[in-house]
Amino acid sequence: MKRKLRILAFLIVVLPSVLWAFPADDVIPLPNRDYLPAVRKAIQNAKKSLHIFMFAARYYPQYKDDPNSLLLQDIIDAHKRGVEVIVILDASGWNVSNTVYNKRFGDSLRSAGVPVYYDPIDVTSHDKLIIIDGYITFVGSHNWSYFALARNNEASVMIKSKEVAEFFEQHFQDVLRLSTKDVPKEILE
Repeated sequence: MKRKLRILAFLIVVLPSVLWAFPADDVIPLPNRDYLPAVRKAIQNAKKSLHIFMFAARYYPQYKDDPNSLLLQDIIDAHKRGVEVIVILDASGWNVSNTVYNKRFGDSLRSAGVPVYYDPIDVTSHDKLIIIDGYITFVGSHNWSYFALARNNEASVMIKSKEVAEFFEQHFQDVLRLSTKDVPKEILE
């Protein structure tokens, strides 16, 4: 009887985690400065799609070789070579400064023809998510600001898995359906 109870307890504890796990070909931890080179390489190698969902994305036009300018150019280059690029940025009534910076980043992309959307203003989208070619997913704590990319302690992962990419793609599409092409003017006034 004790043996059956132990087996049952084991199954109750272990089975749910196995049932909800996604298979992955690789999971690569990207702490701190490991993130930027991995993201840049993946964007540069994107063939079909590049979907980006960021809470904070910065563009510093006075600097040409900073991490943000390099990412911005990589995204524009992907778009120019025919990759389907879609970017969603946070727009929020309570954090106007972040919205203004995101709009500057978004405007830079949009001027190059990249589709940019802003999430609903009544919801804060704290996502830091990139989905590439329906297979590679980056998720973690890295915002696209100078400090997050060059100075802060941050932790993200790159996951190579069709199933994980599909899961996050559904999330991306759900938010995209509610997003708008412009930041509401009342936020910026």
